[in-house]
Amino acid sequence: MQIIYTHHARQRMIQRQIEPEQVAETLETPDSVILGDQHEQIAIKNYGNREVRVVFEDVGDDTVVVHTVMKPRAQGSE
Repeated sequence: MQIIYTHHARQRMIQRQIEPEQVAETLETPDSVILGDQHEQIAIKNYGNREVRVVFEDVGDDTVVVHTVMKPRAQGSE
């Protein structure tokens, strides 16, 4: 799978300390995939008590564009 990152996605990966390997693993073997508000797809994968969400668009030819990544706060960690 070819992964193309937007500038915004790269910034968020640095800010949220998410490695490219985690993004690739989340896209290749997600725990679930949901449809976002703008018809984008969101791949979700749990890593222990943390969750990584990758907002992406499948553009064909085994290529995806990653628009952003999220690492929601773990429940009970406030």
